[in-house]
Amino acid sequence: MSLRLLSPQENKILQYIALPLIVLVFYVGLIYLYKFLGLPSSGEIINFAKRYYENYGYWVVLVGALVEGALFINWYLPGSVVVALGVVFARSAGLNVFFMLFLVITGFFLTALLNYALGRFGWYHIFLKLGLEGPLLKIQAKVKDQGLRALFTAYVHPNFGALAATAAGILRLSFYEFFFYSLISIITWNSFWTLIFYYFGSALLNHLNFLIILGGIFVYFMFVKNFRKSSVNIP
Repeated sequence: MSLRLLSPQENKILQYIALPLIVLVFYVGLIYLYKFLGLPSSGEIINFAKRYYENYGYWVVLVGALVEGALFINWYLPGSVVVALGVVFARSAGLNVFFMLFLVITGFFLTALLNYALGRFGWYHIFLKLGLEGPLLKIQAKVKDQGLRALFTAYVHPNFGALAATAAGILRLSFYEFFFYSLISIITWNSFWTLIFYYFGSALLNHLNFLIILGGIFVYFMFVKNFRKSSVNIP
């Protein structure tokens, strides 16, 4: 009996199914390893983070937003986690959540302008040899096709937003229009996420393991959606 090769559509479905399962198996293994080594529990880590935010909350959130919004750096440092925890602990740490939101928006917006400049003036080339050529080429095609409207969906996650802002600079799209679209998108998404984490963050921390798995699956599907094949060349 001969084996039938999978069709492209079946291969695509298999890819969608396989990675979340791999992430799940990997994470379960990580939990067992974590317990075997006797590392601090999630509750102990949360209590430590809470005390840290009580002392340095505003500065931590601002630096976290700047790090998470910067092209390339945000692929390796967990700025989003820092910002999200800042909002979660804002109430119990006695921090002003509106001022914290202002700092988050300021941090992400400043890095959006920096990323646009990296693209506009060609400074992004230094990152191409470090693994960003593929993702940047693909999101550039999306921005070229949809224009600055693509920024709104890209800013749902800072990693995609940084790539989209850089692509807008590479394509030399209007700075004033980029300024407006970026500001509106960043205010909208960060207000939404702040609202979610402020009111539901404490409950979500009680299901931290599930939340990390869910977040990994979400980022995977966003990655697949945004980074399809493209014929656009990076100059």
